[in-house]
Parts: sequence; structure tokens; C-alpha cells
Amino acid sequence: MTKPKILISEDEIIIAEDLAASLEELGYQTCAIDTGEDTIDMIRETQPDLVLLDINLRGKADGIEIGSRIKAEFGIPFIYLTAYADKATIDRAKKTEPDGFLVKPFDDKNLRSAIEIALYKHDSHRLEGKDPEENPQPNNHNNHNGNHKDEVATDYIFVKVKHRIIKVHYNEILWVEAYDNYSFIVTADQKYLVSSTLKDMESKLPPQNFVRVHRSYIANLDKIEALEENSVVFSKGDIPIGKSYKKTLMSRFNII
Repeated sequence: MTKPKILISEDEIIIAEDLAASLEELGYQTCAIDTGEDTIDMIRETQPDLVLLDINLRGKADGIEIGSRIKAEFGIPFIYLTAYADKATIDRAKKTEPDGFLVKPFDDKNLRSAIEIALYKHDSHRLEGKDPEENPQPNNHNNHNGNHKDEVATDYIFVKVKHRIIKVHYNEILWVEAYDNYSFIVTADQKYLVSSTLKDMESKLPPQNFVRVHRSYIANLDKIEALEENSVVFSKGDIPIGKSYKKTLMSRFNII
């Protein structure tokens, strides 16, 4: 899968280089780093998928002015980076309709989440208005009314990732994690963002394999490697067990 290309517009070079290193570790490609003076020209040249834009650039144009131009000229997602901004600045920034704000300092988890949501929302909006036959969707909603069950896949779901719809087998999923009104589907190799709440995901996944273990997590029972006092352990990491879910979880195992 092609790595998303990200342009960094940041006039603090040390911060920009640290950010580029984090992006590389997270699986993204930094296509350019700019101090703000030539950001628009660099966007034309490198054609990034997303721009990380310092809101307080010190130059002929600040980040908000550049954000406004990105919105008008390119229509690509951009995320503002800020350590501090007064109300007047934030009000100006909101009018440019950014795809997110990240307050410095931020960690890799927040960085990844902001980028994935921005890319997902942009791709979803781009596809709106097309003929439904050109953009087929999984028919999972039929499970809710009991109709056409024979048309619903029994061992996989489809996940929309940028310009593709990818098949993900249930036996590849380790866990599903809530993120606001979205969810992350976590496999050994990937982390997919989908526009479904955890409650929606719970209704779409087969209950014989998947069980809610926390208000924010659903676990694949077949992929659990160990149980600890307050967590479920997988090959890729662990997730917490909520007190109100523990009894139901433990009842699903033959423990001797």
C-alpha cells in the first residue's frame, strides 16, 4: 500500500525534523519540510496527501493564511499545529475549516489519530455524490433487519482505505478500538479507521468470536494469547478489561 505523503510547514527546524522522524516511524512519507515561505509552491511540486501546518508561522503569511489558500486552491486536508493561540487566532483558524488541530507537545498516538481521521474524512467527502455502483459498500446493514442474510459475507468485512475497499478477514482482526464516533480495526499489520461506532461494530462482528471487554474495546477471542488481572494480551500488545465486562469475558474460556 502506498504511504500517504505529508508536507510539514513548520519554521522551527528541530520540531520539523522530530515530526518527520515520528511520521516515518508511523508509516508515513514526509515529502517536504518548509518554513512557510514556499509552502504553496512545494504543495504544487510534491502533491502531498496532507499538510501539517504550524498556525503561528513567522513570515510574510502565517499558518492561517496558508491554510486558507490550501483550502481554496488544492482541496487537500490540513491540520494546524499550535503550542498556544489566543481566542482571536483560533476564531480566524476555524473559518478556514481545517481537518484538525494538534496542540504541542503531542504524542505519536494523537498524531496518528489526527492524520488518519483527516485522510479518512477527506476521502469520504471526495467520494460523495458518485453513482453508488461506482463506490460499492458492504451490505452489513442487512443484519439488523434479518433480510438477505445470504448476501452478507460470513468470514470477512470490507474496509474503505483511501481510494480502495479492502477485504479484512475476521481471523486477521486482533481487536476493535473506539475513537469518538469512529473505530480502529487493529490487525497484526495494520490499523484501519472506519466510520462506525464501537456499538455498530459490535453488531457487525460475529458474537461467537468477538466480545466486548471494555467500554472502548472489542476483542477477538481466537487471538487472545493470555489474560492478566486487568488486561487482555495479544501478540501485538494488550488492551484493558473493564470491571463490568470481566465476568462475561471469563465465562467464554475453559479455565483449569
